[in-house]
Amino acid sequence: MAGLVDIVTSIPKLVQSITEIALSDPLSAALITMGGLLIAGTVGLTGYLLLGVLVSAVVPDLSGGQPPQAR
Repeated sequence: MAGLVDIVTSIPKLVQSITEIALSDPLSAALITMGGLLIAGTVGLTGYLLLGVLVSAVVPDLSGGQPPQAR
């Protein structure tokens, strides 16, 4: 099992490998860019939704109106 130190020390090697692959072919660069954008968008949307849930749980409902009555 890889330790945290092994994972952290392998990050520069990973960046170097991805850079070499991206610079080898324009299609590879486009695919790596699109993959990064998709992941960033997904993480951003999830963070936005989580922030909304946390704010909704902390801030009280200030609508002040009565709920609609059933007829």
